[in-house]
Amino acid sequence: MKDTLQSCLGKHNCDIDEAVVSDMVTELCEANPLNSTLSRSGPLSSAYKRRAFFEEQFGVVKPVEYVLSKEENRTFQYIPLFKSLLQILNQKEIRDFIVHDSEAQSNSDTQYRAMSDGNYYKTNELFSAGHPSIAIILYVDDFEICNPLGTSRKKHKVTAVYWVLASVPALLRSSLTSIFLAILCKAGDVKRFGYSAVLEPLLKDLVSLEEEGLYVPALGRKVKGTVFSVVADNLGAHGMGGFVENFSGSHVCRFCLGERSQFQVKEVRTGAFQVRTKEQHEMHLQTVQENPALTHVCGVKRQCVLTENLKYFSVLSGYPPDVLHDLFEGIVPREMALCLQVFIKSKYITFEELNKSIKTFPYKWSDKTDAPQQIPLNFAARKSVGGNAHENWSLLRFLPLTIGSKIPEGEPAWEVLLVLKDIVELVVSPVHTEESICYLDSKISEHKHRLLQVFPQEKLIPKHHYLEHYPQLIRAYGPLVFLWTMRFEAKHSLFKRIVRYNHSFRNILLSMAMKHQLRIAYNQHDPSVVRPVLQATQLSTVDVAVLREDIQKALQDKFPTEMHIQIANNVVYSGTKYAVGMVLANGSTGGLTDFGELIQIVVVKGTLLFIVKSLIAWSVEHLRSFILEKTSTVKVLEPTELSDMLPLTPYVLGGKSIVTLKRYICVP
Repeated sequence: MKDTLQSCLGKHNCDIDEAVVSDMVTELCEANPLNSTLSRSGPLSSAYKRRAFFEEQFGVVKPVEYVLSKEENRTFQYIPLFKSLLQILNQKEIRDFIVHDSEAQSNSDTQYRAMSDGNYYKTNELFSAGHPSIAIILYVDDFEICNPLGTSRKKHKVTAVYWVLASVPALLRSSLTSIFLAILCKAGDVKRFGYSAVLEPLLKDLVSLEEEGLYVPALGRKVKGTVFSVVADNLGAHGMGGFVENFSGSHVCRFCLGERSQFQVKEVRTGAFQVRTKEQHEMHLQTVQENPALTHVCGVKRQCVLTENLKYFSVLSGYPPDVLHDLFEGIVPREMALCLQVFIKSKYITFEELNKSIKTFPYKWSDKTDAPQQIPLNFAARKSVGGNAHENWSLLRFLPLTIGSKIPEGEPAWEVLLVLKDIVELVVSPVHTEESICYLDSKISEHKHRLLQVFPQEKLIPKHHYLEHYPQLIRAYGPLVFLWTMRFEAKHSLFKRIVRYNHSFRNILLSMAMKHQLRIAYNQHDPSVVRPVLQATQLSTVDVAVLREDIQKALQDKFPTEMHIQIANNVVYSGTKYAVGMVLANGSTGGLTDFGELIQIVVVKGTLLFIVKSLIAWSVEHLRSFILEKTSTVKVLEPTELSDMLPLTPYVLGGKSIVTLKRYICVP
């Protein structure tokens, strides 16, 4: 600072004694509020004082330590649920979602767009009462905070319990700042002391929320609530639900009473497997409790701790399937490995050509972010192509474009993958109708028959059976993509970063919980929790007259009096990025989706408009893709007019423009 001050004075021909300059620097530093605050005697001079200040000013909900064993110093951290809920419900936007959810109960029996459209939500006594209520989704999972291949593996494995509000829209619910922490406990302690001990403080709060409710000052009333569902992988769901955790046994399905030996030859859709009922479950529990020698009865080991304590939660409706583990980390990588072996053995393609085609494909936009990884050399022995969920999803989606031209039409193993691609697109769709659910049911059946025909020696895994339940489970829960573990697992990365920068494992659970709560308090202090629907960084105002003639005409038909508009090359709308050159789905012809190329993004009086050039789409069954041909028709579309909010990326193959769907589009 001294050099800067002397340089500035020199530019203005001010010759001042160096001692005076030093005094000026000292005075300026002391006058700086940041320096005075952080000085030795300042109110924020130490980490302790800073944390105390943050806790007071930002309303931090501090974790509470609970003791599992005083003698062995076994503890866990709990974030009080009521305090967290009050902090969240201070936000008007969140309160409005809860009130609106109670006023807008779905009356549709044929469309499924949200959890509230599912039968389980509609038949829940609390949520269907017509009063504002708090529906909570819990997530339970174990994660490593150390190198999973290192010497500390399992030593510091942590069980986390997170939660979100079900009434919040899916876009906001998927934000990591909307996922809240309830419990952090060493995974070994959960296994030793059980869920009953670890969940005790949370259960007390949940029971109070069910029976008495939470007083929300801004609403001037008490609001009751409960757990709608517990999201977890199959091991976590079975462990917490009281079902068997060994998936090589006989009764490994939490949805039905089917035996694993029958999964290979019978189908759920035929009614061959009896769905679990409340009466049967209670009978199985009673039998297990009366006979200590029995490890389980029809897959039931013990009472679900949530069902035991909560009035409005049932173990039979509270544990939805997880698309991520069932499909993207289960069936998809396994079956791709099987089929790729066939293609290589049949000499349609070599292993080197396969990986080269995957690596050199010109992925664009979001496809580039989630581009598939190359196949490992030992994929056949591992019975998996490796990769994480996003990469496996992308690999299945892009295989038709990368190697489809090398595979003969009608190749049975190729048909297995194509039908699997159809299933994935249907399962991840955010909208379902009775027609799409029935279509999914038929595709799952077709896929099973094709798979066993091509690979008769292949033993189906339990996840194949769980998939057969999906059509009925969509009717029960709404779109299953809203209940997958994808975003919850991303939350683990925050704690891993905390551990990495903490440089100490002493009282690590408290450090993780406290730093998480500081961050949550900071995020909640933002006056606007809900992000703007439209986000555009570079907008240019132009005269309509300078635009292309066809665009002018399309705009004037919709806005005849507007002389000036704003244009952009890309925008973010409702969390989705749109850029010129993308392909949008709009309307349908003869039951097939219509597409349009996005040629201009326009904002008129704050309203987003897409200028699209209509495309003729030709379905190519062998590639499960669409070849696109341009037309001269230009249309102006608002986002609400799109058949699907997710834009597609066109690629050029053999001189033709082609797109492949990421998810099924329900056409009217």
